[in-house]
Formats: sequence, C-alpha cells, structure tokens
Amino acid sequence: MILYKGKVSKMAIRSTATQNPSATDTRTAQHNRARRIVLLILAYGVLGLIALTSFYPLVMMIINSFKGDIEIILNPGGLPAHWTWQDYVQLTTTQGNQLHNFFNSVLVSVATTGISVFVAALAAYAFAKMRFPGSGLIFFGLLATIMVPGELRLPSLFLMFSQIDWINTYQVQIVPFLASIFGLFMIRQYMLTIPDSLIEAARIDGANHWQIFWRIIVPVASPILSAFAILQFLGTWNSYLWPQVMANDPQVAPLMVTLPSLRDPILGYVPTYGVIMAGCVLATLPIVLIFLFFQDRFITGVTLGATKE
Repeated sequence: MILYKGKVSKMAIRSTATQNPSATDTRTAQHNRARRIVLLILAYGVLGLIALTSFYPLVMMIINSFKGDIEIILNPGGLPAHWTWQDYVQLTTTQGNQLHNFFNSVLVSVATTGISVFVAALAAYAFAKMRFPGSGLIFFGLLATIMVPGELRLPSLFLMFSQIDWINTYQVQIVPFLASIFGLFMIRQYMLTIPDSLIEAARIDGANHWQIFWRIIVPVASPILSAFAILQFLGTWNSYLWPQVMANDPQVAPLMVTLPSLRDPILGYVPTYGVIMAGCVLATLPIVLIFLFFQDRFITGVTLGATKE
C-alpha cells in the first residue's frame, strides 16, 4: 500500500509538471533575460572603458591648450588653475603665424584629394569596364608597387626632385600623390559590381566613354568616391615624413611639420607646450568636422560590397 501511494505521488508530480509547462518556460526566459542583461552591462562597461581611454588624450590636449607652459609641466593631467587664451594668441602672432601653415595644409590636402579622386576614378573605370591587352598584368603590376615601403623611395625621390628644383614647393607635396594605387584598387573593386547593362544601354543611346563615365559611372560610384576622398584627405592632412623631408621651409610647410618645432622665442630651445597643444587643437578640428559631416557616406562606401545579396 505504501509503494502504491509512492507511485501515485510520483505520477501526480509528473502530471503536474506536464500540465504547467508555462512555469518552466517562464523561469527559463527570466534566466536568459537576466543573463543577457549581465552580458550587456559587461559589454557596455568594456566599451565605455575603451572609449574613455581613447578620448582621454584628446580631452587633455584641449584642456592643456588653456594652460601656460609652467602649469603644463607641473599639472599635466588636471584642470587649469587659470584658464587663458594666450596660447592661441601666440599661435598666430609670436610663433610665426601658424595660420599660414594651417592654410598650407588646407591647400595641399584639398588639391591632392580632389585631383587624386578624379584620376583614380578614371583609371578604375578603365580597368573595370574597358578591355585592352595586358590590363590584368598592368593592374597587378601597379598593385605590387604598394608592397614597396615609401621610406625606401625617399632618397631617390629627393635627388630627383632636387634636380628639377621642386624642393620646398607646393607641387612636391601634391603631384607625387595624385595617382593613388590604393584608390585605384578600391574604386575598381566597386565599379566591377556596376552592371554592364547600364553601359550598354548608354552606348545604344549614342553616349561616348566620357559621357558614360561622367553621367553614369560617377553618380553610381559616388559612395565609394566619397569614402576614398575622406581617406585621402585624412592621409594627406596627417602626413609628416614626406613634407618634413621635401618641404620643411616654413613658407610652404604644412602645420604638421611646423608644430613640433615651436620653441620659446626668448630661450630658443625650450618647447612651448601650450602653443603646441593649441596648434594640435587647430589641426584636429578639420578632421573631426569632416568625419562628423561625412560619416554616413564614409561608412556606406566602406561597407558596400561587403555582403552578397
């Protein structure tokens, strides 16, 4: 009788569990939800720490630009005891008028970006949509030049440009970068995804190669052209080694070259840290503004073609 009652009780427990599956499902769902919340908190905590570490130098650069040189040495990581605009005033007066070098950077970056995007788009269209003998061999030969470090070419290029009197000029900062192999590869890969039917339809309507390129290819490839333009502008703006070697004359040098060389006008050998920080803020503004205004085009251009439909 006791065994019989034990069997009955076990059967009752099983029947109760089978009759109330929603209770088990609810506990499982609550457990999964709590687990997801914990994982999200950990993930956001790690990302927040990384973001804080990344933004800290930028914030300290801005804060130190409002300090004097002595205060930067004594208190490099804290708020200024006395906020001052003197560093920004000296940046445009006693320190050789760095605004002139800032506009040198703007001139070189804008000219290099505009022309290189146009040249890379033309070359990419030729390699992607035109058939000519040796196109594949020429393309891979151009790609092979990317493997050669730019530092190895500096001595020979310096000798070449010195012989044609291009040292310390604007053209030596612009012309060597007008034909970007990286831009050619990047834009060509995108143009390969453009249907040939669009080009064939334009040819039937009587369009020549220039009309096809300008009226069809360029509008369709505008996302990748914008992405390459942003990358090219940032690379030219942040360039230091090339202009330091080829164009270190203050009259034509960009801001990136003149900023590290700022010294106290009286002592002569002591760096003016506050003015350098103010110059770094000035040099950072265009980069931040360009990314903020064109980040959608940049992200769209980079991610296009990453997935297959």
